[in-house]
Amino acid sequence: MTGGRWLHIILGLVAANVVGVAFCFAFVLLFRVPDQVDLPSRAQQWFYGFAIMAIWPSLVLIPMAMGTAAAYFWRSLSFSLWEYFLWWIVTSLISPFGAYFAFKEGAVCLLIGFPILFVCGFAGVLVGRLLFKSKTTAINLSVIPVLLIATLAEGKMRQDQRHVVEDRILIKAPAADVWNYVVSFPSIHTAPNYWLNAVGLPSPLGTTCQGAFVGAARECIFSDGLVFKERVSQISPARLLTFEIVEQPSNPELLGHLTLHRGQFQLIENNDGTTTLIGRSWYTLHMRPLWYFDWWTRDVTSHVHLRVMEHIKALSERKR
Repeated sequence: MTGGRWLHIILGLVAANVVGVAFCFAFVLLFRVPDQVDLPSRAQQWFYGFAIMAIWPSLVLIPMAMGTAAAYFWRSLSFSLWEYFLWWIVTSLISPFGAYFAFKEGAVCLLIGFPILFVCGFAGVLVGRLLFKSKTTAINLSVIPVLLIATLAEGKMRQDQRHVVEDRILIKAPAADVWNYVVSFPSIHTAPNYWLNAVGLPSPLGTTCQGAFVGAARECIFSDGLVFKERVSQISPARLLTFEIVEQPSNPELLGHLTLHRGQFQLIENNDGTTTLIGRSWYTLHMRPLWYFDWWTRDVTSHVHLRVMEHIKALSERKR
């Protein structure tokens, strides 16, 4: 392989990742500015909202722009589709490692995001291959700023919406017994069986609560020392507990990606000595595209629910 060929390959690798890093850097910068310059809370909210809606990129369009940028520098190379595929594997692996080490991005988020990064990026490579193989290269270059502008527009037009995840479990114990472990419960010692926990996703360990009354401070403790601070907003003994999330930890898996608003446990007495326990969580997802990341968010949230509710089930049924 000649030196000129290697140069074009490397330029393609660099160009693709510069496009991705530029957006990541802008996103991280906007999220860190409010804390570093001690802005008023209203200004902080404005900064965070702008970062989420305008800067945090769509993981469909940004990879396509990255792939198109790489294809521009590879346009003079006689690559087969297989060679394009192999070199895009190399290119797309650079970004996650760079984000992990440079921006302290969470490993779990990178793992979740990689499939769509790879697929959409390779689609961008193929689009660029078609565009830049023609003789109108200068005109075709306009596709890159168009894609970047479309990315910003997509993030701004897609308004954040609040979603809810609901899970339920049958417990062979009366509601009064189950209620003893709903407001707070002792530590969970069993190992999590969710595969994402094995690669670094924190799992719930226990809760503490100031008391069974409205306004009581509550803490949900996760592994890695993460603590969600909550406040009881609605309580009906042996029937319902609702709590607002007043502070969530500054964790790379959450920062800018997800805002948790509220949690709830509902107990339904089945009049046969059993209780149906329902767990709900309300959240706003800031990642794009929503159809892709909302599926992951619901899956992760359901596993958190079920780990806690299985623990409550075991404690409640142990007394019988």
